[in-house]
Amino acid sequence: GQLAEAPAEPPDTPPVARAAALSGAPTLDGDVLSDPVWRGVRPTTGFWQVRPFEGRPASQRTEVYLGYTDEALYIGVVCYDDNPAGIIVADSRRDSPLDETDSFQVIIDAFRDRQNGFVFGTNPAGIEYDGQVTKEGTAQFGSGGGGFNLNWDTTWRVETAITGIGWIAEMEIPFRSLRYGNGDGPQTWGINFQRNIRRNNEIAFWSPLSRQHSIYRVSDAGTVEGLAVPAQRNLKLVPYVLGRANRGGELSGTEYDEEVGADIKYSLTPSLTLDLTWNTDFAQVEADELVVNLDRFSVFFPEKRPFFLENAGQFAVGTPEQLELFFSRRIGITASGAPQPIEGGARVSGKIGERTNVGLLHMRTEAVDGSTPSNDYSVARINQELPNRSALGAIYVERDGGDTAGEDRKNLTYAVDGRLGIGDDGLVTGFLAKTETPGMRGDDHAFSLIGQYNSERWSNSLG
Repeated sequence: GQLAEAPAEPPDTPPVARAAALSGAPTLDGDVLSDPVWRGVRPTTGFWQVRPFEGRPASQRTEVYLGYTDEALYIGVVCYDDNPAGIIVADSRRDSPLDETDSFQVIIDAFRDRQNGFVFGTNPAGIEYDGQVTKEGTAQFGSGGGGFNLNWDTTWRVETAITGIGWIAEMEIPFRSLRYGNGDGPQTWGINFQRNIRRNNEIAFWSPLSRQHSIYRVSDAGTVEGLAVPAQRNLKLVPYVLGRANRGGELSGTEYDEEVGADIKYSLTPSLTLDLTWNTDFAQVEADELVVNLDRFSVFFPEKRPFFLENAGQFAVGTPEQLELFFSRRIGITASGAPQPIEGGARVSGKIGERTNVGLLHMRTEAVDGSTPSNDYSVARINQELPNRSALGAIYVERDGGDTAGEDRKNLTYAVDGRLGIGDDGLVTGFLAKTETPGMRGDDHAFSLIGQYNSERWSNSLG
């Protein structure tokens, strides 16, 4: 089982795998071959290099077992290696980069729209690496953390083991952690797998890709058939209670201070998610990485607050870190950089039908010591996906700070944007935007038009 695939040419059409209904949940211990639940499941194999030798079979055999229960999708991976001592592990932190380590990744396009997907990955140390891909990751969106949003996290598990035949991984991805269509009967999803063998600088894919592409290239992914997914109505409630009592010093008695709030996530449909927040507390959010800023420009920190992360890339229109029509980090912070309490908000994001992405958001922040008035933020976004990586969309953003001392503190932003795929290698993207601010006239519009051509031999951009 450790032999490399026999030399052959990559297939002309994307490969097809089939998921098996499992008799029960596998034991997640990194032992796929001995687990009776996996017996009878035919593995998927046949990986093709893009580096270092494009178009050749992978130097080591990889077998992927696909199965499911009523609750979760299971992926068992056997990464054969004729030199297990040469396996390289570079990091064991969650979401650590997988480039400098032996690793395995899977991208799941559950809507089969060939533009968006979820990535799950691991290495022999068993790290959890997950993120959300928007528009094949071709545009870097500031407020969404990137065309690939690594700050998006969900609930799933993975266990790995290094053995005498290589290394093995078992993934459990609950269906409630994914978003997919409402169709009856077994579904067909887009899927692709990537294996890195670090000591060889080797990158290999199950569905062959050209060397200018990454696993985010959903339009060239293979497919997995036979998934009998459950209809679901997910509800996730995260409440919090904070209390404080002060006594002594200049206080005549004991002063009490308490805070109560909650975050709610609910699946209106398997493909449309409602997020609610009240008296929001973001104390559990991962801290920003320290940046030393020696110029006069603001530093753009990626959004890490869970409320804003799902489908964040769909809300992003503009030029990253230069002109971002909606940057969610502005909500809950004053002009001077001080925190501003958030009273609450609602957010709906996801898909209606097969190719229409929608996003609605409304939030209200509290006034701060009379220096910063309360603000209402509203965002409406629609994006229609078209064939061959193309799309057409519009966005409307409103910030309403009320009427303070006769001054109208209201600002409007609206724009249309689109992208046009030309053949396999060409892409044209652009947007046209305008703002309205009381007391300001002129210089209130912006536009962008960029053409790209990326083939195996050429990488060209004109904008």
